[in-house]
Amino acid sequence: MKNMIVKTAAVLMAANMAFALTGCGSSSSSKADTSPAEVSDPVSEAPTENAAEITGAEQTWGIYTVMVPDGWKLRKGDVLDENAPEFCSVKKSDFKYFDFMCEEENVQKQHYEYNKKTYTNEQKDIPATTIGSIEWTGFQYGNDFGGGFELYGKSGGKFLRVSCAGFSFDSPETQAVLGSLKIS
Repeated sequence: MKNMIVKTAAVLMAANMAFALTGCGSSSSSKADTSPAEVSDPVSEAPTENAAEITGAEQTWGIYTVMVPDGWKLRKGDVLDENAPEFCSVKKSDFKYFDFMCEEENVQKQHYEYNKKTYTNEQKDIPATTIGSIEWTGFQYGNDFGGGFELYGKSGGKFLRVSCAGFSFDSPETQAVLGSLKIS
């Protein structure tokens, strides 16, 4: 039993390190090497017209109700607890997803500080932006997998965090998924 726990912990740590490294990248690449299609500036507007083109079904898990685009899936809970109602993911693939977490304020701040120091490649702050009924702040970053972003917000007294990989903040997918998010 102890051996199984040790092996499981080792696998989880390795997976965590692999995901953490996806946000890291060489900062030696120049801005001139990056095309506008690869990294886009954050916007502080309502969802784009393209967000309406994303279709799917509303699904609920725990405190979250969110539109899951056609062909994507809702993963309930997290890696450690599939029944945790404060965690879920809307996944297109293993490298393109939105993770939703409800955390205590101090835990949210710790994650923000850690992630801000970790995901530094082509990092840009996202100004306070309201999408749906939630005001988000955070940052986006670039990498070889399409980049991503970290968002922090509050709804109904709950501190929320969204960790995204594979999409820019102003993408139609982001606008559609975040625009549909409701917290109970």
